[in-house]
Amino acid sequence: MFKVTRLSGLGVVVGLVGLASLFLPWWSIRALGVSIDVYPFRVMAWNVPSYDVDWVVDRLLGLDSTLLVVGVLVVVSSVMVAVGVGSVRLRLLLIAPFVLNLAAAFLFLKLVYSAIGKLAFGSFSGTNLIAAGPWGFGVGIGVCVLAGIGSLFLLGLSCLSYFRPER
Repeated sequence: MFKVTRLSGLGVVVGLVGLASLFLPWWSIRALGVSIDVYPFRVMAWNVPSYDVDWVVDRLLGLDSTLLVVGVLVVVSSVMVAVGVGSVRLRLLLIAPFVLNLAAAFLFLKLVYSAIGKLAFGSFSGTNLIAAGPWGFGVGIGVCVLAGIGSLFLLGLSCLSYFRPER
């Protein structure tokens, strides 16, 4: 049914890198002793001052359920990398992880900005979380996008090996 190629090992590595991005923070906020990390499936907050608790609970912890879609996109793309590389007939599936990982990154960006973007200029602009920063993208979102780009690289390699004349 599936013809296994030499590239399947690389496909597994790219798929695992995509899955590893789920366990790295995609968005982080650091302020005087406060740490908030947003992952595609949960939000972790430590040492949040009492006057910022509403901000964290209402805006960030409310993302937990909607972030599940981002996590599902990354998992599906990781599976498609392994299936696409393992089969000559399904090689074009390697375009899907690139599209899905970029879609996950943009969806995550939209969710985070909708949750906290307005707060930077609103009533919370004087709190230590907004004023003291730094806050921004974490390692996970970059690893996710790199895994998507890696799937396009694998597509190129599989096309080169497919069209190479046999000896």
